[in-house]
Amino acid sequence: MHLDIPTLTLVSLLMGVGASIGFTSLMTVLHTQVVLRIWVAGIWISTLGITLIGLRNHIPDLFSIVVGNGLLVTANMLTLKGIAVHLGQPLRLRWPMALVVAYCLCMAWFAYVTPSLGTRLVVGSLQAMSFNFAYAYLLLRHSQREIRISCRIAAAVMICNGTFYLLRALIPLDPASGQDIMLAGTSVAATYVIGILTGLASYFALLQLITERLMVDLGHAAHTDGLTGLLNRSAVVAQGRASLERCQQREQPFTLLIFDLDLFKQINDRWGHDAGDAVLRHVTTVLRSITDWPGHLAARYGGEEFVLALPGADLAQGLAVAEDLRQALAYSHARIDNQSIPVTASIGVATARQDVRFEQLVRLADEAMYRTKFDGRNGVTSAGPGSPTFAEAGDSRC
Repeated sequence: MHLDIPTLTLVSLLMGVGASIGFTSLMTVLHTQVVLRIWVAGIWISTLGITLIGLRNHIPDLFSIVVGNGLLVTANMLTLKGIAVHLGQPLRLRWPMALVVAYCLCMAWFAYVTPSLGTRLVVGSLQAMSFNFAYAYLLLRHSQREIRISCRIAAAVMICNGTFYLLRALIPLDPASGQDIMLAGTSVAATYVIGILTGLASYFALLQLITERLMVDLGHAAHTDGLTGLLNRSAVVAQGRASLERCQQREQPFTLLIFDLDLFKQINDRWGHDAGDAVLRHVTTVLRSITDWPGHLAARYGGEEFVLALPGADLAQGLAVAEDLRQALAYSHARIDNQSIPVTASIGVATARQDVRFEQLVRLADEAMYRTKFDGRNGVTSAGPGSPTFAEAGDSRC
């Protein structure tokens, strides 16, 4: 079988165009994915670079050799940037940009000053190898637990690609090729075939990264409140049941706090719903800042009502956390448009008995919270007869 480099270049070009159109179509649906926009730009730039290289002998060498290869290395740089963004890692483009400039100058040197097709192929292979190994390093070093499977698969693909490009740097040229890549010989043409396959594998690896990230994000969205980022009601019930069962099996205490923001409707009526949202976010920030209990579950239970589950905490510890939370809210104000909005909360606390279910515990804490409301708000009440109630002396209880 005769391997024709111009034909293989055309196949590579068509594959690039197909991938560009496919990823662009995907981007129109997933337009909020910044990573996808970066990769789409890189794929289109790579396709343009392959087009210029494929037009060798039909356009000036400046465009075919220097600009075409410069576009390919720029596409590699954008792929690297996209992977870094996907992993939540900062990536300064200083050294990748320096590599792009150095690579273009090197291609120009070995095209005009000291013409050498073999050297250009070696340099091109080594830059592709370097980027693929850099992709793999980022994917293995900085992958988060929830997206580790796709990162490991993609890293394996990139390592294979990098190894291929390393071996390609050792492939000899046909002595009759001169300075024309289209006449480089069967061995080089064979690397084009492998390059097409590795390119396809890379596209599928990127798609898998996006797919797993979307699955994780959808799962996260299904379990979290969109405004506060806390667990939502169904999630805290499901996770609370499991956490309570573990504590009961180990004969450990389990305490639950429910708190409701005082006179929240008046905040919405006076300052508007944007202010109400700002207050809810402020409360979330305070809740997170004062809660460092191991394995705790924090949720927006509905409206202005929040739940905090403390596995392993007894009643005294739960009351201490509740009082810390009450004071933190009472002595901090939410702010919106230079307006300071006071926030207080009524808190109910309940500790689980050995036979109690999570939903029953929620109801007990809820009843305690309403006793706090009845007693004047901005306080802490525990469930059960003769329950202690805590509030700041001289508090306005509003």
